[in-house]
Amino acid sequence: MSDTDIDFQSLADELVVQQAQKEIPHVTLAFEELIKRYEKTVYAICLRYFGNPELAEEVSQETFLKLFQNLSGFKGDSKFSTWLYRVTVNACHSSARKNVFTGNEPIENLEDDIDFSEVFQCDDENDCIQYCINQQKEQEKAIISMRFNTELGLQEIADVLQIKLSATKMRLYRAIEGFKALYEKYCR
Repeated sequence: MSDTDIDFQSLADELVVQQAQKEIPHVTLAFEELIKRYEKTVYAICLRYFGNPELAEEVSQETFLKLFQNLSGFKGDSKFSTWLYRVTVNACHSSARKNVFTGNEPIENLEDDIDFSEVFQCDDENDCIQYCINQQKEQEKAIISMRFNTELGLQEIADVLQIKLSATKMRLYRAIEGFKALYEKYCR
């Protein structure tokens, strides 16, 4: 049976990853299966993090490019999904830092677009939720995104963030409390 005869859909992630590690860079069949399995979740994390579909798509693509380039570095010490989510969160953080310094407009022009007398108001519930999430710090956005956009449990989130479970619980609690306060302020 050749590599092209393998039914990747029926294989566990670990086996698909092992096959992709063997194939890359010349054959990408197993890697394509990993993309199919995780592209929606990676995009959802990025979308929740940024609130911008175009930027979420761009960062998702960067995430899979990093995955392609660094898959050989995955040793299997954690679940593949946990490792991929860590790569995704790192890509979001990197892009957020990069976008702060590489805006398209000079900073002087940005003040002209802001009406400081207006208070944020929104009629659409989803837009309001996204606005509240966007007001939070990077760590808070990341932990909320991982908890509510993926099937990760608290221990897996702790593994992704490389912190203790107790710290994960506290950060999630604080992020949710911060979100609630923002939601009450802007969405009610």
